[in-house]
Amino acid sequence: MGHTSKMFVIAGAALSLSGVAFAAESDTSRAYANELKADAAGRTSLAAGGKTSGLTITDGSGNFSMRVGGLMLFRYSANFRTGNTANTTPVPATGGGLTGKDKATIGFSAPRTQLYFSGNAGSPEITYYIQGNFNTAGTTTNGTFTLQDAFVKYTFDNNWDVRWGQFKLPILTEDLIGDGYQQSADRSTTANRYLQQRSQGVQVAYSADVFRVLGAFSDGWRSANTDYNNPAEADYALTLRVDGKFAGDWNQWNQFSSWQNSQFAAFLGGAIHWQQGGSTGDGLDAVANTNQTNYLLWTVDTQIKGNGWNVFAAVIGSHAKVRNGGSTLNNYGWQIQGGFFATQQIELFARYDGFRGSRSQGLAPRSFHFLDFGLNYYLFPESQTAKITGDIIIGLNRSQGLQNTNFQGTVPGGTNPLPDTLSGILGSPKAGEVGLRVQFQLLF
Repeated sequence: MGHTSKMFVIAGAALSLSGVAFAAESDTSRAYANELKADAAGRTSLAAGGKTSGLTITDGSGNFSMRVGGLMLFRYSANFRTGNTANTTPVPATGGGLTGKDKATIGFSAPRTQLYFSGNAGSPEITYYIQGNFNTAGTTTNGTFTLQDAFVKYTFDNNWDVRWGQFKLPILTEDLIGDGYQQSADRSTTANRYLQQRSQGVQVAYSADVFRVLGAFSDGWRSANTDYNNPAEADYALTLRVDGKFAGDWNQWNQFSSWQNSQFAAFLGGAIHWQQGGSTGDGLDAVANTNQTNYLLWTVDTQIKGNGWNVFAAVIGSHAKVRNGGSTLNNYGWQIQGGFFATQQIELFARYDGFRGSRSQGLAPRSFHFLDFGLNYYLFPESQTAKITGDIIIGLNRSQGLQNTNFQGTVPGGTNPLPDTLSGILGSPKAGEVGLRVQFQLLF
């Protein structure tokens, strides 16, 4: 049996594990429906598209409440690459860098372990959300608890609301949909390249029956947990997202999957983010004012879903201009994914995504393409509470050079799209890299 045949035999055997049957039990009760309608684009790990997680404590009057919950992902990953490479320097904690003709990287991980606290304080109009994650995948701070979200929101009676604190900027839909409500085992390689992650700032939103608008003024792309004089921050950043609903309910926007017997829904949206860098920093050390890049990020995306099926597609543009005579980097990403329920508890899905680098980066090839297909088994029907996911990711062309590529100039976090342990792609000197993931999710 050849090397490639062995890989797919292993992959098929591992995927079969996700078909193990469990007894279905009743799901947790619905909650926060009204808040989700106005707050869908900013929520990270609260309920999406249906039934909620967490345990609520309340004073009975409705003026004070606390919901406590979390997310646990436990994953087995296997990555297979072929071909020699000049890059023999291992990438920490990822196994990147081949030293021979063949490389298999195999093992367990806990890519996300999150806790959140949410509720209202003083009145139903004042809500809060705090979330942290025990870092593991793709980091050197193994097990360290890191703050992700910490914001307060005030909701007005006229469909307006304002939030302030640390939160995800309203840009990419795949990032705004919570970690526990993805269709695949994780977000795409393309989405991970452009994810906004968290920032500190103020956001104003207006939500109507058929459209909603969100605008933010912040410290910029990927600037979480920084002080105001941190040189990694932008001088200022402006973000605008607009979503239109042509059919269905706003709650259906909050997850990719569409349960059997769901009503038809259709959404079309887009976002634009602009930030300027160059002045922030106290000038007292050698790294002051390191963010010397003006950065524009935009996207257009759509979701269409119905009775047990869904389709999502997005295009992304990224434009970074290094100031003081530096280069301009223009690159683009795209993806399309869909799924359908073969039974009430078994969902099949597939995804194609890719991105194209700037000509000035000298990449060969300039475009990179990935396939992902697999299935979900939901232990409880119509619930993301507990599920088993098995999928296979295939790199359709060589991607080793991406380990040393900067796609966002000197914008913080804008370096080295690979290796990406979350998406399952580590980078290969030849086409045909294969990643296998089997994952258990508990949303509590």
